[in-house]
Amino acid sequence: MTSGRTRLLDAATHLLSIRPAEVPSTRELYEAAGVAAPTLYHHFGTKEGLLDVVVEQAFAEYLHRKEAMLRTGELVADFRAGWDLHVEFGIANPALYALMYAPGRCSAAAETADQHLQAALTRMHDAGLLRIDVATAASVTTATAIGCVTQMNRQHRPITDPAVKAIRDALIEQLTGQPPTKIPPEQAARALLRDLPNRAPQFTPAETALLAQWLRGIADEAAKAPTEALRP
Repeated sequence: MTSGRTRLLDAATHLLSIRPAEVPSTRELYEAAGVAAPTLYHHFGTKEGLLDVVVEQAFAEYLHRKEAMLRTGELVADFRAGWDLHVEFGIANPALYALMYAPGRCSAAAETADQHLQAALTRMHDAGLLRIDVATAASVTTATAIGCVTQMNRQHRPITDPAVKAIRDALIEQLTGQPPTKIPPEQAARALLRDLPNRAPQFTPAETALLAQWLRGIADEAAKAPTEALRP
């Protein structure tokens, strides 16, 4: 015979699956489980205690999916994929996610998420990919993820909304200094040429002139390429 505890967990999970944006009331929970109110209090203390366990179970399933992802060996790509999966979980489970990161609460699921994030960022730091320290990077990443999920859920937007990618790409650029897409050499050369007067004190006049010559050569090479390709 199914225990009252299991029936309450099953009922809470079911209610949140059919109404993922709405936290069920205490009455809805014990009535859906087919038990009396004291049974809920006996096993979980409060409705929040029951929901905390449901959050942790759902997040454990999410982590299992995350850990099952094949690592590419490219740390930034792996970080990007992990961030996408985290935001996907939050958008698919708005009520659970809000409970997980509710102000003043310290859920085990959130602590586990923090540990996984710290590990990923530490690997990036050790590989020389972070331009800020791990603790700051973790705070920025978590705040960005929570803000992204909150905004998408507030406006009922899907994971495919362009804003999700824009937020993620801006985060990665902030953490690593790497742009979301590779900048063509000629574009980078032109940008450095524009900034060269600000860098002049770092070089002698001869070095500045030589560097400018090289950069113009890179920029001009790309401009000539299409014309040369048309020559017989």
